[in-house]
Amino acid sequence: MSKEKYSNEDKIKDFVEKTETEALDEVIAVPEIGSKIIDTSNVPKPWEKKEDHIALGNQIGWQQIKIGELPTQGLFYPKDTEVVIRAATGAEIRHWSTLNENDLSLLDDMLNYVIERCVQVKNKKVQTSWKDIKEIDRFYLLLAVSELTFIKGENKLQVKVSESEKINVTKNMIEYIKFDPTLMNFYDEDLRLFHIHLNDGTSVQSTLPSVGVTNWLKKYVIRKNQAQQPIDEDYVSFAPFVIKDWRGLDETSYQAYMQESNEWSLSQVSGLTKFKEIFMDTVNPVIKYKDSEGGDRQVPLNFQGGIKSIFLISNPFR
Repeated sequence: MSKEKYSNEDKIKDFVEKTETEALDEVIAVPEIGSKIIDTSNVPKPWEKKEDHIALGNQIGWQQIKIGELPTQGLFYPKDTEVVIRAATGAEIRHWSTLNENDLSLLDDMLNYVIERCVQVKNKKVQTSWKDIKEIDRFYLLLAVSELTFIKGENKLQVKVSESEKINVTKNMIEYIKFDPTLMNFYDEDLRLFHIHLNDGTSVQSTLPSVGVTNWLKKYVIRKNQAQQPIDEDYVSFAPFVIKDWRGLDETSYQAYMQESNEWSLSQVSGLTKFKEIFMDTVNPVIKYKDSEGGDRQVPLNFQGGIKSIFLISNPFR
């Protein structure tokens, strides 16, 4: 009897322990309240603005240049391109003071040094850079930076107009180029370049040299000369007008461009040659001013004190 009683109690005990263990092992599903918490570190906050969202004209220290006032009138930049400038710093002017005007290669490097640091070119739709600046516009922008640097007129750029007379010069007094009507007939507003139609029914495209392309070509020629390697000088003269973009320009792509030029027809070569001749005739930087009697006059662009005077005060002594 006692043995049977013990056995029943033992069974009851085992049953209770087993039931409690199974209850602990069960996972009770708790319904979610709201959506799951996600990482929002990459989500822009209302009070955070990227640089691209800030209007260039509103950035501290930067001043917008109306692109239509450039010598090229902005015709050869993507639509909606903005250009802004800032004043040169003391460190930049100190570097400028080392300029050797007799070395044209170093002079070109110095001009680009200032442009790279003091000029921004932006466009919301396409990637742009200071290297996209057209060569014709570069000097105008350099003078604009100078005027913003010496905003109180501490440095006056002067040109001699007679044996006894000098005049102060501003960027807006200089005429860099007169676009020939013949060329403008071939200007394509959508492509932002010249699309030249030829007598044989073919066509060829040409643009105005950009800082990025001409700077690469300059270094290419120097490199080849130092290595005493031959250069196709004929194509080098055409390259700034037919290579539309400095991006991706290297030895390989340049060789491809050069090989492609070997397929140009006689009509295309003639068309590009004529285009270059007309264009070079239109580039004639002069300073326009009015004489004491109100007459229109012009003199060649030649500052007193040379190019160096653009960022150096001509008479610093008290």
